[in-house]
Amino acid sequence: MSDLQKSFLKRLKQREASLGLSSLSEDPIESTGLNNQTSRDEIINQDKKIVNQYNTVKSNFENFIYKDDNRYFKCYYRPVKEKGPVLVCLHGAGSSSMTFARLTEHIEFSVFLFDMRGHGESFFDEDFSMNSLVDDVRFVLNEFVESYKPSSIFMLGHSLGGAVFANYLQKYQTEKLYQGLILLDIVEETAVSSLIVMPQFIEKIPKKFDSLTSAIQWHMNFLLFNENSAEVSVPDLLNLDELTWKTDLKRTQYYWDTWFHGLSKNFLNFKGAKLLILSAHETLDKELIIGQMQGKYQLVVFNNNQKSGHFVHEDIPKQVAICINDFIKKTIAPEKYMKEDLGFKPKWGGKINS
Repeated sequence: MSDLQKSFLKRLKQREASLGLSSLSEDPIESTGLNNQTSRDEIINQDKKIVNQYNTVKSNFENFIYKDDNRYFKCYYRPVKEKGPVLVCLHGAGSSSMTFARLTEHIEFSVFLFDMRGHGESFFDEDFSMNSLVDDVRFVLNEFVESYKPSSIFMLGHSLGGAVFANYLQKYQTEKLYQGLILLDIVEETAVSSLIVMPQFIEKIPKKFDSLTSAIQWHMNFLLFNENSAEVSVPDLLNLDELTWKTDLKRTQYYWDTWFHGLSKNFLNFKGAKLLILSAHETLDKELIIGQMQGKYQLVVFNNNQKSGHFVHEDIPKQVAICINDFIKKTIAPEKYMKEDLGFKPKWGGKINS
């Protein structure tokens, strides 16, 4: 069992013990409630505030649907005034576009998000194969590029989203358009080995919640550290009228074994700039170690912060945004970045002695 698996299970057991819940080997919890001191009226009022905030944040994006005869995808676009690169973000399994909501508040460039099939407000289909997910990306990006004609695209994928983007670029990359690839807390070897504990975790997920507030509490106890982010991302995961999940991760299990194979190779083969952001030190596989030694990609590890986990972009959005902004700026205009952000004017080649 990997260190990631051990720490993941340890945290689950610690949280369960503190909450008086059963262990991983026992029956799943049907619902998670608040403490007995909280009145039902207080919970209802708190839920209303959360929903209002959630709707306000979503309204800060241009909301639209891309569809063809068989599928449709909910999309979110937040352009900036100056024309330039666009950061395209794709979430992981069981998540949605709103996982990036707080992060994008600190991104200096235009941002485009969309919900993966079977997630958020996009269409549902039983086929979660990598080929289908990649084809979805191709369709959505073709529609986006045709509509908005961005000067360049940087792709940011969290977890499964990173694997999908890396696979997509391996098949369809166009150097002039796709300038950068950012993987967020995903390493092939660790991801593959961690799938062993996923069925146990899924069995522990409540099938529904008593309130939206309790759903956010559950995420704070097991998955997230930043309640401000959770209040935007969690409502997007649930059918708010019933407080049940939009996405049943069990229905994706058949495809798990194929999602992450070849991720490291696809990442390293991308011809543009590359950035790998991790929430903690993980064991890099042989290809990533060699690639790092050869300077093929930039690596950022937030191992000194105990308040960040797999959803590092939700837990510490400002810090992650700084890394992404710097990465994009020094990729598209290195001289301008060094002058304006680092405070010195570079001299290249023969100019050094002029």
